[in-house]
Amino acid sequence: MKRLLLMLLPMAAMASDDVSQWVERDSTVAIANRIDRDFSLTLDEGIREIKSLYPTLGDNNIKSYIDSGYVELRDGQGGMRMYRKSPKNLRLICRSMRQADGWNGRGSKARESRLAVADTIVSLSDKGDGTPVYRHRVTLRFSLEVPYNEALKGDTIRTWMPFPMTTDRQSDVRMLDTSHRDYILSSPDNSVHRTVYMEQPVMTGRDARFSYTFSYDVAGQYFSPEYIIANLKPYNKDSKQYKEYTATDERHIIAIPLAREIVGGETNPFRQSELVYDYIAGNIPWAGAREYSTLDCIPRYVLEHGYGDCGQVALLYISMMRTLGVPARWESGWMLHPGEKNYHDWAEVYFEGIGWVPVDVSFGRYTASGNTDVRTFCSHGQDIYRFASNSGVGGELYPPKRYVRSETVDFQAGEVETSRGNLFYPLWNSHLEIIKIEPLEK
Repeated sequence: MKRLLLMLLPMAAMASDDVSQWVERDSTVAIANRIDRDFSLTLDEGIREIKSLYPTLGDNNIKSYIDSGYVELRDGQGGMRMYRKSPKNLRLICRSMRQADGWNGRGSKARESRLAVADTIVSLSDKGDGTPVYRHRVTLRFSLEVPYNEALKGDTIRTWMPFPMTTDRQSDVRMLDTSHRDYILSSPDNSVHRTVYMEQPVMTGRDARFSYTFSYDVAGQYFSPEYIIANLKPYNKDSKQYKEYTATDERHIIAIPLAREIVGGETNPFRQSELVYDYIAGNIPWAGAREYSTLDCIPRYVLEHGYGDCGQVALLYISMMRTLGVPARWESGWMLHPGEKNYHDWAEVYFEGIGWVPVDVSFGRYTASGNTDVRTFCSHGQDIYRFASNSGVGGELYPPKRYVRSETVDFQAGEVETSRGNLFYPLWNSHLEIIKIEPLEK
């Protein structure tokens, strides 16, 4: 699971003079300000918060956790600063504390509903060949609101919002209703981010509201280990696809020598994927993430700090697989699981002779299940509770955005700007409503 949805400050509650701190024109200044906001606690404030959350910890315990790197610090203005999520992250990162909470690797505490839908998809996948099964139609409404403020009077608000892409698991995408007659849909030809673009002038005294309703068909997918191993073929290393998805020279997809240590002498691409998956799921717990835009290289950050949210470990998995010469790529959007709706990121891995296989390393191993196929489902299968809108990271939006994005890597909450600059998250609110998820077959 990715970071929880942001707690946003209503712009209408802020004085006009306060708006300027959230309007970003210069990308370098914007990123520096975001870092300062992430490291908003002084060291003393952070220690007091840790003591409040964990009353039994003494000063020596807290010092040892800081020395061990469980608490993220940065030397900033006025002295040492603590990452604002470090106090709450401590229980998730510290091995002894998370084990005391019953954590035994990612997925070990998954809800029964996740296990149940995985069991259903496995049961319906007789051949284990990835044939889409358990089809449902999903109907959603996405809305975005920019509260009125005098500081933006006379300007035009430009918005980009997520829209489902067509994949092996998502089809028959339909726009059902929109708040604005004129809108622009991106396509795979002009962006890795599938978006709806709308704009409108700022109207005196009126909030700007954008919304649209859409539907798509989604299916579960499962590839059995037996099927994959029996049908594997050598890679065509001269193909454009192989070269593109084994490249490790991107900002957040890099060569990671540790991958070769993890797999040892194993040369089978599927077994390599399983070994990398188990390493991440068993050794790198989830914790609240910093703003992605403030990180120079996400996979390196995960390895240095020993934790990561869903998108961070997905990039780590992709980097490791590409290091091994196994094609892997990004996919992201939202998870729509009952009671767990949130932003979410995952990956796909390519096996010659099989095709692209979904991999959700953040969901981990469903160790509570006695069925091996269910327990290992998330490394070669996917459930139906997904809304996928991104096939890559850090792409250009369409139409092009003039200023720095609020989220420079992923795209789920939307983006907003005016002629004055980017409107950072606290200036607006977005919301995804699940209208219905209904079965299309028995």
